[in-house]
Amino acid sequence: MTATHNRASLLRHNALASLLQQSRLDFEWVIINDGKDEATRHLIQSTPLPFSHQYLEIDHPVEDFGLCIARNLGIEIASSKYVCYLDDDNSFRPTFVATVLNWIEQYPHSRFILPQQWRRRDVIKNGQIIKQGKPFISPSADATLNALVSQKSLFDSNGFVHRQINSLCWNPHYRVFCDYEFFLQCLGQCNPTQGEDFLIKPEVLINYIQTTDGIIGQSGYGDWANELQQLYENRSAYSILGEKWANWMPQAIEKYQQKSQVPVPAFKG
Repeated sequence: MTATHNRASLLRHNALASLLQQSRLDFEWVIINDGKDEATRHLIQSTPLPFSHQYLEIDHPVEDFGLCIARNLGIEIASSKYVCYLDDDNSFRPTFVATVLNWIEQYPHSRFILPQQWRRRDVIKNGQIIKQGKPFISPSADATLNALVSQKSLFDSNGFVHRQINSLCWNPHYRVFCDYEFFLQCLGQCNPTQGEDFLIKPEVLINYIQTTDGIIGQSGYGDWANELQQLYENRSAYSILGEKWANWMPQAIEKYQQKSQVPVPAFKG
């Protein structure tokens, strides 16, 4: 599933290009045009797609986070037993679909599958890369659920696969921590002690380039502190967040609050 908002060019050159290169084409692509962008509509209508697809347009929400609302609609209309996510500016490696389908066949009882990502963080100014980050792999090959919950290892929804579960819903009141909040919901749907429920597979299948003009890049430490505080106050809603698994949050909130008071120097490229 891909939710996109006024980024037809990124969609064409990244997400769509990678789907057209898949070694297996027996999948369904759900595209949610958040904002009814004409360029995105034309791209989908004019591109011959060799795989099944569904296209939906929605008005861009004024207050709540459109990405979450779009993903919820995508889950509703998806016809497959499993759902996975691909942002418009990211890409799957050519073997992504084939590998994931093989995993599902090998582990028929799995509810959630998390492959690895090749990641990079770039500094963007006026649409141009002025500083390219150092690539890294996430999560690490030895990552555990505990490490992901405590954010010692990063969870990101690109390439994340989950079984269709009616009660799962992206929370539009989160932006910075929307992926993490959804991850906590997923853990509430499985037994973390049973390894096949939630599989962390050490194979790099996604290319993820994060930029300073994205949701995370444009946010500040104050936003991080506020959203994490909200999560901590509502921790009883997530079965995985007992005192042991949530005890890292107060210290992180304090750190973000302190950093939000420090002026950020302008980057000189």
